[in-house]
Amino acid sequence: MSLSSGSKSTIILIFLLLGIISCSEKTELKHRLIHNNDGTDALGNYWFQKRPLSVADINAYVDQVSGSQATTYMMCSGSDFLYYRSNYGRVFGDDLDGKLDCGCDTATYNHMHRFYQNFLNLEKEGTDLITASLSRAKENGMEAFITYRMNDLHFNDTTTHCPIVYTDFWYSHPEFWLNDQTPGWNASRALDFAQSEVRSHKLAIISEQLEKYDLIDGFDLDFMRFIVYFKMGEGRQNAPLMTQLVKDIRAKADEVSARRGKKILLSVRVPPTLEACLDKGLDVQEWVRLGLVDFISIGVHWLGDPSLPVAKFIQDLNAPHIPVYASIDDGGYRPRETFSHGMFRGMASHIHAQGAQGIYLFNQYYGEFYSGFNGQLHLEEGGQVCRVMMPLLLQELGSPETLEKRNKIYCLCDSSGQYGINPVTPLPLTVTDEQFSEAEIFIGDDPRKTPPEEVILFFRLSRSSGFEVMVNGIKIETEKPEYVSLYDRARGLTGSEKHYAFHVPVGSLKKGYNTVGFKAKEPGTFRIKRLEIALKYGDVETNGYF
Repeated sequence: MSLSSGSKSTIILIFLLLGIISCSEKTELKHRLIHNNDGTDALGNYWFQKRPLSVADINAYVDQVSGSQATTYMMCSGSDFLYYRSNYGRVFGDDLDGKLDCGCDTATYNHMHRFYQNFLNLEKEGTDLITASLSRAKENGMEAFITYRMNDLHFNDTTTHCPIVYTDFWYSHPEFWLNDQTPGWNASRALDFAQSEVRSHKLAIISEQLEKYDLIDGFDLDFMRFIVYFKMGEGRQNAPLMTQLVKDIRAKADEVSARRGKKILLSVRVPPTLEACLDKGLDVQEWVRLGLVDFISIGVHWLGDPSLPVAKFIQDLNAPHIPVYASIDDGGYRPRETFSHGMFRGMASHIHAQGAQGIYLFNQYYGEFYSGFNGQLHLEEGGQVCRVMMPLLLQELGSPETLEKRNKIYCLCDSSGQYGINPVTPLPLTVTDEQFSEAEIFIGDDPRKTPPEEVILFFRLSRSSGFEVMVNGIKIETEKPEYVSLYDRARGLTGSEKHYAFHVPVGSLKKGYNTVGFKAKEPGTFRIKRLEIALKYGDVETNGYF
């Protein structure tokens, strides 16, 4: 019996789809340590003294991540400022042969144009940033993903009067600007996703990248950069628009997957609670119900949240078949008050112990380590703390086993919110003389199974005051004032704030949530602004710097 050409095509398509499903079942990862590179870090060649970029340099970028616990390499594609020649936007830093300048602001012009020169260097070698980096990642055995920033606001500042820093679509269509400054920095000039033209523009770019880069294993939609899509308060009513956009992206990914005989995974990075997602117009539960996403990462915009509610997100999502990861960002409590190595370990242990299937490292810049300190260790005063991000952390953060008996600092978020995403935290905690005020802090280690040498409680008060402090009902009395400077905890103190350190009996701690209570010794109130518990397993050279 002969088959018509239409029937043959249908059968071929079915076999392709079955092959994709079969391949996916055999090879799709669940546990991941994801390393995200924002692209400008590499395109500017910050790790190598900003010298003219070469493919060899890109290989070196990727090689620093390879051979670690990292399973997945994500390269940003530039949002509307593309890192390749596109039909929908200008290459990052392209001055259109001198037609775009910055007047007297030569510093900004030279800064931006250098990125374009490096793009041209790669183009002369027959490649671009995305192809070069992701090819190297796959050669080195990692998954290769494009990560796309859904609404990047870095270049939406209309006060600069420097057209080289403006993206073409955005600059040409002020009628699509949000015009609501309420959410935060540059939000009034964000593209408004309530406009169909904006969603169509984004879909066109993403479709172009899915078609162009046949080496990718997946595509990541980074909604946290920046988490502004609709006017404040209008996210929920517009959520169906975003669901349709994700549907269209999924359909395109599936179409390309069927043609290539390999499934392209679709992932999303979203706020850390389902309520916050919906407020921003992201109906993540509906996306899961419709089968639109393969895994989810939760995180913040920039200032870090060391106590993300991972377990609650997983419970509320109620989708055991969807891996959930949590991101550790490069920001700290305050801008440029970066997290330390011990804090990174504490955050990673928190994420693993709360049930995530891995970690998403966002903007893990190593330029300061390589260029600023020539690959040498740099410690804060006291010699116990390192705040410079280094590739060696990639050998530890991906697994509870490699984090065991490593020095850590567990922290509560100090309530710094961004773009209307309010962290889940008891801080600042108001304390009076009437009764104990309590905060719970999660410990991912099991101190009773693997007891540390020492446990240290750090906390910051809004003002100096007399107080009582308890941990899990046990009174804490041994103060260690010298530890405040030794462990670099006074950083960022303002006004009348005062930081304290106390020794805590190891036996008073447990794995999971631990209750820390405060009571004032005199009338009046003060606030607990920061709260941290350090676990010291040994000297820093052996067990890791705090």
